[in-house]
Amino acid sequence: MEQVRTGYHPEQAPSIQTPKRRNSALKESPWHQWMAALEQELAAFFDPLDLELGLRRAGRRFGDRLAGHRLEENPTLAAKPMAEQAEIILRQLIGLPLRRQEDVFWLDPGEGQKGLAAWCAGLLEGLHAKHLAVRTTVLGDGSVRLHWAVSGARAEYRTGFQISASGPLAPYQLAQLADLSTDAILFVDGQRTIRAWNKGAEQMFGYRASDAIGSYYDLLVPPNLVQSGELGRIAEETERTGTLRNYVTKRLTKDGRELTVSLTRTKVVGIDGQVAGYGVILRDITEAERLKTALDTARHLSHIGELASQVAHEVRNPLAGIHGALQILRRRLDPDPNEVEVFDNIGREIARLDRLVTDLMRFGRPASSHQKEVDLADWLQEWHRRMALELEQRGAEVHLDLQANPKVQLDFQLFEQVLRNLLENSLEASEVPAQIRLQLEQAPDGARLLFRDQGPGFSEEIRAEVLQPFFTTKTRGSGLGLPICVRHLGTLGGGLRLLPNDGGAVVELRLPYSVGAS
Repeated sequence: MEQVRTGYHPEQAPSIQTPKRRNSALKESPWHQWMAALEQELAAFFDPLDLELGLRRAGRRFGDRLAGHRLEENPTLAAKPMAEQAEIILRQLIGLPLRRQEDVFWLDPGEGQKGLAAWCAGLLEGLHAKHLAVRTTVLGDGSVRLHWAVSGARAEYRTGFQISASGPLAPYQLAQLADLSTDAILFVDGQRTIRAWNKGAEQMFGYRASDAIGSYYDLLVPPNLVQSGELGRIAEETERTGTLRNYVTKRLTKDGRELTVSLTRTKVVGIDGQVAGYGVILRDITEAERLKTALDTARHLSHIGELASQVAHEVRNPLAGIHGALQILRRRLDPDPNEVEVFDNIGREIARLDRLVTDLMRFGRPASSHQKEVDLADWLQEWHRRMALELEQRGAEVHLDLQANPKVQLDFQLFEQVLRNLLENSLEASEVPAQIRLQLEQAPDGARLLFRDQGPGFSEEIRAEVLQPFFTTKTRGSGLGLPICVRHLGTLGGGLRLLPNDGGAVVELRLPYSVGAS
């Protein structure tokens, strides 16, 4: 296979017969010859338009660097008009075969003239302080006219991804396409070392290419997945099938966030038939998975709610009949003290069942919301005053820490039920007097109310289950208190989360701001 030559030098320039030039002195210039040889080699890999634009960008970068140094190093040159500055730099410092008349330059015809004209146009753009575009016009005799455009920005020449009119994409186009992708695209060698890292990977994971390339791929994998041998299983599947598609897993960002990703891994084989490495595409599906989980949970709760509502309806009427009959019997029998205690116990059990039925009804029926805009801190203070006597009688001390007063849309009845359920849980779990603190803050996405107590709190295992309907650690609990809170807050557009804590429970309540509030 013929090797591509690079790095042309005057002594290596091929002998090319060129048309006569009007300036015979330019016949000795190697520029046309260099560009002719370069164009000939690159034409096999690039579309003509892509090649021209690439040469223009290369010239522009060179011109930008020259412009950055010339004012400091040569004040006399900096004082001259722009066109004269450019002529001196092009002809005297670089030796380019350009002629000038006022603000217009000409390039004489010759082999390699098209590529040289593109490079010179880019160079003039880079030199110009106002960054105007340079237009090129091929004249009838084959010479090229270059001039700064009075209107029209250089952006028309700053093309991004260019597709050829026909034929396959050039290698640099494929590389550019991969770099523009919002997915993370990596190349990993046989030793699990990252060898390529696109901009999508930089944005997704936070590592710059200079930091990621040369590192082991393991830096993206959560420790628990490394220990479970996930990478080995992925490698085995890729070896067996050649490509592992849409494998859902977790990956870590530079700042420690865990992303849910869809991973596709493909074996890459070199021209010698040996495995060169593996192409890896990672798509961030964290938000999509969260929405899917939320939708599945909503459907699950809806089915449970319908069943709970039917059961509660069937139980409530017989329960009321039993309670009425018990009262009639108590009045007729004139029971002794021991029998009175039995009647009282039966009454308490009926009341407990009635509360359970009420909870089932609240959970099973979607709450109707009648929302009003309120200043949340003011509302909490009013609620605290109304609850003062009951809290005192039940041995609870509630302290308000109001660090903000955000405006929210609130249904008073639903939110009071949320706070009452949390209070009930705290009073049952805490020693008397129960110390409870409500801390109100502003967050970017809405109001944040932290409910803290000094009870035993929630272990990591319990936090994963306690928001599910009917899960309870109490011997006589319904397991619906916190799920009802979640349901009510969802009706208000907010949410509930149990936060880890060394001592006591910490429950985070979130409420969205009113429209126009922040």
